[in-house]
Amino acid sequence: MTSLSQFTLVLFLSLFLISSLPPSQAFFSEVWIKRHVHIINDLPGDMMLHCKSGDDDLGARTLHQGEEQVITFKMNFFGSTLFFCSARREWRFRSFDVFTEERDKYRCRGDCKWSLRNDGIYFSNNGTAWDREYWWEYAMP
Repeated sequence: MTSLSQFTLVLFLSLFLISSLPPSQAFFSEVWIKRHVHIINDLPGDMMLHCKSGDDDLGARTLHQGEEQVITFKMNFFGSTLFFCSARREWRFRSFDVFTEERDKYRCRGDCKWSLRNDGIYFSNNGTAWDREYWWEYAMP
């Protein structure tokens, strides 16, 4: 058997064994979970939001009051998934991480929610309990 054939066989068997394990036991189970990050404008009026990942620029957009931006993804294989946004309105601005794998791998099993409010940026993983994680920075308009 050639070395390429051996490699292919070992790879196939490894993938088969990993995929047959229950999700709680699979080494790579966290990679397969689809994540949804919601950024909600709970401020009166419009907010400019620009989100990016390490690989993609998701573009800038205006969030009207009550609107949300949803980012849907799966974590990368290397454990370095990162999404970050910058929000700006008049004299308020802030760049902040909406998902870092190290911080959010277990606290955001499916959904992370961020709320842009008058006194800062709040986080929730259930939509009920909210914690302020970022304060606004201020600048002249």
